[in-house]
Amino acid sequence: MTSSKQGPLLCVLLSVGSGCAGVDGLEDVQEAPSEAGASSEAGALGPLIPFHKDAVHAGFFWDPLGRPKILFWMRPSEYRGTDLADPTVEPIGELKESFRQIVYGGFRFSDTLERSVLSRIKDDIARENTLVFDLTHPDAFANRGKYDVRELDDADFAMNAGAFYDRGSSAGLGYNLFCGGNTTLTDGRWLVVGGHDKSGNQGTRKLNIFDPLTETWVHRTPAPVKAAYDVDPNFRFPELHPNALDERNTDPPAPSDMRYQRWYPTAVTLPDGKVLLLSGSDQDSSVGPDEAPATKVRQVVPEIYDPLTDRTVALENARKLLPMYPRSFVVQTGRHKHDWKVAVVAEVQPPLPTDLRPYDPFQYNGNTYFLDVRAALADRRRGEPGERHWRLVDRADFAHESGASAAMFELDDDGQPLSQRIALFGGDAGNGDDVAAVEMIDFSERRPRWRRQGELVRPATQNNAVVLPNGRVLIVGGRGGPPGGERVSTLEYQLFDPDSGHIETVARTTVPRHDHSTLQLAPDGSVYSMGGNRVDLAPEDDTLGVPVLQVYKPAYMFMGSRPVIERAPEEISYRRSFEVKLDAPCRSAGSVAILRTDPVTHNWSWGNRYVKLSFDRTSRCNLKVHAPASGATAPGGNYLLFVLDDRGVPSEAKRVRVGE
Repeated sequence: MTSSKQGPLLCVLLSVGSGCAGVDGLEDVQEAPSEAGASSEAGALGPLIPFHKDAVHAGFFWDPLGRPKILFWMRPSEYRGTDLADPTVEPIGELKESFRQIVYGGFRFSDTLERSVLSRIKDDIARENTLVFDLTHPDAFANRGKYDVRELDDADFAMNAGAFYDRGSSAGLGYNLFCGGNTTLTDGRWLVVGGHDKSGNQGTRKLNIFDPLTETWVHRTPAPVKAAYDVDPNFRFPELHPNALDERNTDPPAPSDMRYQRWYPTAVTLPDGKVLLLSGSDQDSSVGPDEAPATKVRQVVPEIYDPLTDRTVALENARKLLPMYPRSFVVQTGRHKHDWKVAVVAEVQPPLPTDLRPYDPFQYNGNTYFLDVRAALADRRRGEPGERHWRLVDRADFAHESGASAAMFELDDDGQPLSQRIALFGGDAGNGDDVAAVEMIDFSERRPRWRRQGELVRPATQNNAVVLPNGRVLIVGGRGGPPGGERVSTLEYQLFDPDSGHIETVARTTVPRHDHSTLQLAPDGSVYSMGGNRVDLAPEDDTLGVPVLQVYKPAYMFMGSRPVIERAPEEISYRRSFEVKLDAPCRSAGSVAILRTDPVTHNWSWGNRYVKLSFDRTSRCNLKVHAPASGATAPGGNYLLFVLDDRGVPSEAKRVRVGE
């Protein structure tokens, strides 16, 4: 195998923004062996690309010059590794007891999370735990063709080190974003809801916002504990450091705060640009590490965040006891602009537990509801506790808790939905048992019903899924096993066809991806597999694990020439058609699709929404494409626009903004 310092995907990614003359193309990419056969039939899995921190939360954004980048973070995201770790101790560094006692208030370090800050790549420990990966950097994908994380060394990580740079505390971040809920606002900014404080289920009230135009975080009231650390990072003056068990020092009140502290919440961008905030957990850390788990609460009150006012409103009238990170999707329920609801999958199954100390003490069922957000907001009794404005739609066979999901919509000539399919892949049955079951529902049906599909290769939770430009779904990673049996990692890459329900294996990796792993569709149609706790990536010796990116190229990237979008609008307005011009020679166009680009975390793909659009061919190389009728099927924000030919081969994407 040969290596290319330019990186195999650089040319494609540059085409999203500026040109890429003189840069090596896709034909030079290194291919991994695949158990599923030739790359033209099953795609190919590339070598390991060093990734200089764990991508527990990750997503694409575009800078003012149109260059695609990935923002990602791990725990604790507002610090750099050397704040809590001493890198001089062999082989991977050592966590600082002083940090644990003073900044964490005596709460313990995690065997997986803080230990992931440690690394045998000592230069990486000093980096901030929130980074940007610049995909257009000439060294971004440099590698030496390795497929085993144990073989990677300092020289490998030095090859692309320049493509990564800090965007945490140095960019204005003052709070731990880990385990928060992520979504993209309609203007392209990222909203991070709540997050983690110390360890366990402690949540925060903070709403943090990342602005891609400045690559900085919107100012929030600094936490006294963090401010004191910045002044005295070596703890030479103990009297400067406030009590970390007093939440006024870790989560001081701010006008933009939520009413409720949330850890593992869901954030849903709504058709009107507001954001629905659901569920999440919290504990009372003031009682100390031993007693805090017994104070656990699951937040039952939804809130609505308005980015125009930077304020939230609590829906006390629409309480519901849901899983952490409940799978929630905006769906259209009529033909008018305001005919939409939020579909929410699974709820807590009675009886309620009496012992709250376990990590997640609840059990769940597959009950699926519509929440009428607009009615709840307009309710004059909005401030009165109640469980109104929820309607049961159907019940899935399983809760699919901690399992992957995907949303696939198809629209007609008027931009109205022909289908609104949601698929759930594996996860927890709701009672602690892992399942391989796949279920799918179409919310465009008169009576939407969950239906069983083909099964995954084995039971698995903590897997990830992403919809490809051709409407199929790639499922990666996960870990599980039969009840009472051994839990093993899923190393197979699986492809789901929503039309037939069939699932096939298309590749196999050497890198376990489950807890805290992430998956993203790239603008060239390939898929990036990232994240996972460093300590899990080399199971036989966790000191050898290092963060890596692996690129999967689907079969359509090996089928010859691809359509090329010569011209497309930068903005798409609801209810209006728009023109797309293809470069000659032009094959017959088979489909046009837009896919929302939202951040992902904890096997929850947030805005992972595929929308197939209707179109007319007006000339040999020109298409008239019909936009969505409203934000009910395509909430406003950034999307990737793909045109596929009659073979199902997609173009490289153009970034478009969808909205009013």
